Amino acid sequence: MKKLISIILAVLISVSAFAVMPLTAGAYYERNVMRENENFKYVYNIEDKDIQIYEYIGKNPEVNIPDKIDGSPVTAITRLAFEGCDFVTKITIPDTVKNVGDEAFCDTALYKDEKNWDNGVLYIGNVLVEAGDSLEGEYTVKKGTSVIALYAFAGCENLTKITIPGTVKYISESMFLGCKSLESAVLEEGVEDIDENAFKKCSKLENIKLPKSIKRVGMDAFKGTEFYNNIYNWENGALYCNNILIEVDPECDGIFTVKDGTTVLGDYAFMECNAEKIILPNGIKTLPYALVQNCLWLKTIQFGDDLEEIGSYSVADVQNVVLPDSVKKIDYRAFFQSRISEITLPENLKVIDVEAFLSCSHLKEITIPRNVEKIGHEALGYRMSGIGAEGYLTEKDEGLVIKGYPGTVAEAYAKEHGFEFVDITERPITGCTVEGVKNTTYSGKNITFDFTVKDGDKVLAPETDYEALYENNADAGEAALVITGKGIYTGQIRKTFKIAKADNPITVKTAKKTVKLAKLKKKAQTVKALKVSKAKGKVTYKLTGVPKSLGKLVKINSKGVVTISKWAKAQKGTYKIKVKITAKGNKNYKLKSIARTVTIKVK
Repeated sequence: MKKLISIILAVLISVSAFAVMPLTAGAYYERNVMRENENFKYVYNIEDKDIQIYEYIGKNPEVNIPDKIDGSPVTAITRLAFEGCDFVTKITIPDTVKNVGDEAFCDTALYKDEKNWDNGVLYIGNVLVEAGDSLEGEYTVKKGTSVIALYAFAGCENLTKITIPGTVKYISESMFLGCKSLESAVLEEGVEDIDENAFKKCSKLENIKLPKSIKRVGMDAFKGTEFYNNIYNWENGALYCNNILIEVDPECDGIFTVKDGTTVLGDYAFMECNAEKIILPNGIKTLPYALVQNCLWLKTIQFGDDLEEIGSYSVADVQNVVLPDSVKKIDYRAFFQSRISEITLPENLKVIDVEAFLSCSHLKEITIPRNVEKIGHEALGYRMSGIGAEGYLTEKDEGLVIKGYPGTVAEAYAKEHGFEFVDITERPITGCTVEGVKNTTYSGKNITFDFTVKDGDKVLAPETDYEALYENNADAGEAALVITGKGIYTGQIRKTFKIAKADNPITVKTAKKTVKLAKLKKKAQTVKALKVSKAKGKVTYKLTGVPKSLGKLVKINSKGVVTISKWAKAQKGTYKIKVKITAKGNKNYKLKSIARTVTIKVK
């Protein structure tokens, strides 16, 4: 029965792997290298720098699996790694191993010897390799166990309760598949990871105790259980277990708020959800794998202040993202095919993992903070281009501009991949020059200039690199243009200029006037021969030339009216009187004088 289940699972895994290959195949071939030594064939992971043993090729019946190969830790033993090794009677597994595949040791003499099985369960050191189909009732995994092999309890149809100690960090995929009698599962404090389908279709499983140490719950981990199917366990369209949000009903729309106290989100928790906005509380440190897969209406996620890691594919469907300052890592393909056009990366960010922004075709510019220590393979500026012999192919997405600091990984990545790099090191704007500002004359309007600010040969852009503000630029006197740096430019430039007073626009028109001799002999005569307009400031009049014959008989008043006193001895003739008209001016106009001649004809 166990063998049959294992074969079925292997087929399901291959189908599943094929289904997600567009998302993973390329990365596998880029991140892993096949190697071998005299005893093992193994895979070296370039990114994680660890070893997975997938075949034993040695001849020794007592196998001591090393904790390191070529200086890298051995962390996994894959499925059927000891296939055909019927001569192997003893195996030692190091504490560095965190994962063991199903049937990894099934062909060995150690596996086939019933004396090595403890009440139907096979342990090798701290690894629980497999539980036999005959296991029934309640079972408690031995204390000190650190690893339970893949599908170890699959097919245990009579198992009713399982207790797993906290020394086991990882509950693997489909571990309890086919456990149709399982009613209760107790995971003690220390267990951290429950993989996808771990308890799927354990139809009687109702009592589930999960510790606060849980950091991840995989897709469909509890689907098909009594706990999952009981509608009373769902709260406002969401299934919670203690501090864990396991899944949200796809029919939830509008704004969905995850309840306070939630610290863990399940993988695919919002899969195909109709929500337009998701609000997450403080306390969530990691966005899980594919959090919002196929959420076609989703526009934004409001993150809490404790978020540190953006998981793979977790924000692929989001249109707008504002990351909190707490984020330190962006995982593999976190933004895969995202619709974002701009993003500000937080200053505390340390890692941008492999293909983190793959196929983000709308993203044309990205600023990398100074603290980023690692940018993974093709993390920025690449897109999927097709399928090759070794997986999915990528190609460079031309036009991406990377902004960052000289000497950082951002500059190194840009140069290595041929992207434009823009230095965003802060510069004092006082080192820049301002052209086009000069002394000028009052115009009646606010004085402005068509000026440019230059940093060497670079012309700075208004609004992006600086803001400009004029001071006292309306009236004559000293004015200033104040340029305040923005973006990478700091400080201010104060460029002063003078606004001179304008010429006084005073105009004076004269007219010839006639005075009758008979009247002049009897009484004084007034003459309005001057018309002044547009004068700025007080206007004054002064006689500068009077014919001798008139002598002191001529006067002019403050309005420019000429008066000839009674002149008993008046004679006919034409008399020319010279007048100086002065406009005193004001704060914006100069003083100005105009000389005019008033012509008076006596007849």
